[in-house]
Amino acid sequence: MTPGRATIRRPVLSTELDTVVTGGSALLWYAVAALLWMENEAHEPWDPDYPSARPFFLLAYATGASLLLTWALRRLPAVRVQEAGRLGRILDGVPLIRVGALAAVWAALVVVAVVT
Repeated sequence: MTPGRATIRRPVLSTELDTVVTGGSALLWYAVAALLWMENEAHEPWDPDYPSARPFFLLAYATGASLLLTWALRRLPAVRVQEAGRLGRILDGVPLIRVGALAAVWAALVVVAVVT
């Protein structure tokens, strides 16, 4: 690298992969929450007790909102001009943090499903 030349930073995780993983998880959690809600609404006395749909709705809405917020922040003109700035570095790290959190939530859901 020669002095005075700007380097182009590439995010560790592509925004397309982050969008697919995050959006797919949000849609799946919303579908599970809707199914649980419908099953709980049509509850008969002999039916087993199903978990509440609220945590799954919360997961779906929080995941979708974080994805939309990241998209909106990436579209700011200040981020485009100062890609190497502090906000640009933070936005590059957000997908990694979000995918790590999604992996932890998925692992916890699998463990809960296997144990119960």
